[in-house]
Amino acid sequence: MKEYDGSGLSRSDRMTADALSAIAGLAVDTHYQAKLWPILQGLPVAGVDGTLSDVSALAGVTKGADGRWKSFAFVENGTAPTATVTQGLDGLAATVEGCW
Repeated sequence: MKEYDGSGLSRSDRMTADALSAIAGLAVDTHYQAKLWPILQGLPVAGVDGTLSDVSALAGVTKGADGRWKSFAFVENGTAPTATVTQGLDGLAATVEGCW
C-alpha cells in the first residue's frame, strides 16, 4: 500500500477503498485517536460545499444517528471528476451518516 500524493487521483497511488475506510476508522478509534487525529483534519466533510472539489475518490468518517462512528471509502474509476461524480460521492457519504 503506497500513497503518492494524498488525493487518491495519482496513478502512483496504491490503496484500496477498503484500506482507506480502515484508516479513517482508526482515526476515531480511542486506541489510536491520539496519534491519528490529524488525518481527520484532511478529510472532506459530507454535505459541506467546497470540501469535495476535484475528487473522484472519497474516504472519511461520520457519526451516525445511532451515535456510532462509521468509516467509508468510495472510489470512482474511469470517469473524470465532474459535478455529477462529486455530488454522487457526497450523496453516498451522506447516506452513511443517515442524512440523505
